[in-house]
Formats: sequence, C-alpha cells, structure tokens
Amino acid sequence: MENKDKAQAKQMIDYHKAAFETYFNSVLMLQEQTTKSLDNMLKQSPWIPAQTKASINEWIGIYKKVTADFKESVDQNYSKMEEFLTSGAENSKSKNKK
Repeated sequence: MENKDKAQAKQMIDYHKAAFETYFNSVLMLQEQTTKSLDNMLKQSPWIPAQTKASINEWIGIYKKVTADFKESVDQNYSKMEEFLTSGAENSKSKNKK
C-alpha cells in the first residue's frame, strides 16, 4: 500500500474511531441515566422483593462489565490497526531508501 493510500486509510480509521467514541459515550450516558432511574424506582418500591432487587443490581453490574470489556476490545483493535498502518508506512520508507 502506498503512503498516500495509508494516509487516507488512517484518516478513515481516525474518523470512524471518533464517531464510535461519540456513539459509545452517548450510549454510556443513557445507560447511566437509566441505571439511576431504575435505582430510584427500586428504592421507592417496597413491594419488590429483595432478591429481585439483588438480581437487577447484579444484571446492571454484568452489563457495566461487558460494556467496559467491549470498549477495551475496540480500543485495542483500533490501536492494532493504527500500528499496522504506521509500521507499514515505516517499512515502505525503508524499502524506498534501499
């Protein structure tokens, strides 16, 4: 891949990463607001059994962990893609010097 192509690919990756970050942060804020609302509802609902409340809180914890794991995975893969594009550019520079 030529340097110009790699630069364009890097710009596309950067744009996609920024779009993903914006989307992910929006979803995360929505999740936090939903969690707060659900927590308030559970506190104001004495007729809901404690076991049900515990299950809901466990589900929220699992969701947060899965969301964090997903974000970490996406970040790692963006880093790998950027590293691939950067290392490819360096390799083509060294080939041009020879």
